[in-house]
Amino acid sequence: MTSHKAILVANSFVARLFEQSHLQQPWVETRDWWHAEGRMHARELERAPLGHSLAGRAGLAPHIGIRHRERAEFAHDLALDLHEAWATEKWHALEIFASNPFLGELLAHLRPDIKNIVHATHPLDWTSLSAGEMEKRWRKKFKG
Repeated sequence: MTSHKAILVANSFVARLFEQSHLQQPWVETRDWWHAEGRMHARELERAPLGHSLAGRAGLAPHIGIRHRERAEFAHDLALDLHEAWATEKWHALEIFASNPFLGELLAHLRPDIKNIVHATHPLDWTSLSAGEMEKRWRKKFKG
């Protein structure tokens, strides 16, 4: 029996989706997402056009509030895209590697049908690693 598994590797500005058709098969990157605003400095975000108006607030928006808003926006958009990808691919399992606090934000935005297939989460940011290095670390640490 083959199992179609997805592995998501993400942080607050980039996400990479890999699929694996069988445990012995290599991870194949099928999608990626970039959220440029997640990499901007808080002062740049304060000056950037916003989807939400900050008019009427005294002073500038707190930097942490801006960072949280951008992280939440990316998590929301990513969760919607994951649902669409799952609807097409019908993975049996989803494993998520994501930086903190983005992992919590993403989990909060996932739909119930996606949450049902999440079989493991790891508070690790592996976005800068190659697919081969990720697989090597995964096999050593989690499938040892």
